[in-house]
Amino acid sequence: MILVLLAAASARTETPRAFVERVYASYRNENFSPFDHSERLFAPKLNAAIKEDARLAHGEVGFLDGDPICSCQDTGGMRSRVVSVPGSGASATAHVLVTWSGTTDRRHIKLNLTRTSAGWRIANVGTSDEPSLLKDLQAANRAARKH
Repeated sequence: MILVLLAAASARTETPRAFVERVYASYRNENFSPFDHSERLFAPKLNAAIKEDARLAHGEVGFLDGDPICSCQDTGGMRSRVVSVPGSGASATAHVLVTWSGTTDRRHIKLNLTRTSAGWRIANVGTSDEPSLLKDLQAANRAARKH
């Protein structure tokens, strides 16, 4: 019980950079998925949109067909480097460079972070191809509800 309380307290005092580094370090476990216990990673609004996308897909692939944190489908050989995390107060923006060993593939990921009562969470994900995952997910969910 004490360990649970200490873990919760440390999550609330964790810096945005430490949160992002911890998230990407999770990929060292080959079974890691950001969708397992997604509430530990995503802010409520983004988490709700992700869950709605899955529900509306009825067991098929929905709008979200990969891992938004790495903008990829296969995390094997993935490496990440937190480039910067400017911000203050209740929000921050993490800029992360993701690469894969043995390839020249490079992804620049922007994570908009927000501080919640449970600690830092990812409020939105942006890439050069998709500047706002949240906006695109919400639009796809609206369209899927109409069908």
